[in-house]
Amino acid sequence: MEVKSAVSAMKSAMLAMKSAMLAMKSAMLAMKSASIEVITDESGSLILLIFSLFLLALVSSFAIIDVSDTFLAKRELIAIGEVAITRAAHQISFSRYYSGNILMDTSGSDGAQFRIPLDCPAAFSAFQAEISSSLLRSHSISITSWNCQNDEVTGTLQAKVPLLVKLPFGIGTDGTIITSTIGATSIIGGTRG
Repeated sequence: MEVKSAVSAMKSAMLAMKSAMLAMKSAMLAMKSASIEVITDESGSLILLIFSLFLLALVSSFAIIDVSDTFLAKRELIAIGEVAITRAAHQISFSRYYSGNILMDTSGSDGAQFRIPLDCPAAFSAFQAEISSSLLRSHSISITSWNCQNDEVTGTLQAKVPLLVKLPFGIGTDGTIITSTIGATSIIGGTRG
């Protein structure tokens, strides 16, 4: 009887092991089919790619907008400077003009021409007055350099322009500093033979 109970205990242990092995085998098959399903299902990977390309396009468009806006601001600064330098180039030095102390310009093909002499202090005052009364996008414009010699005037202007599109979380700068150099000569007074 002991042998029969030992044999029946072994049979039941073998059946338990067999059922455990079948359970492990079915679990492994389930895991294998689940891993194959994850590998063959690629719908999630395109979302990440499309989202990152969208972010790249968005940041690039912000950069292009800011560069274009800065270029237009520089053109506006040049236009303001041209108005001011033209006003400065029309400040005549009457004492030099009537005394005959004028500069001859021989670069023309039709002989020597003379330029109307400029009054440099009056030209700077006119330039400064015009610039101080002008604003570039609600920001002031500063004169960084001025030169007046040989009846030619040049000036360099500088202004800070805020960015049109500001990135969140403090990324980037508050604005761009643009400079522009403009120049003019006095008008031609006539020829002398």
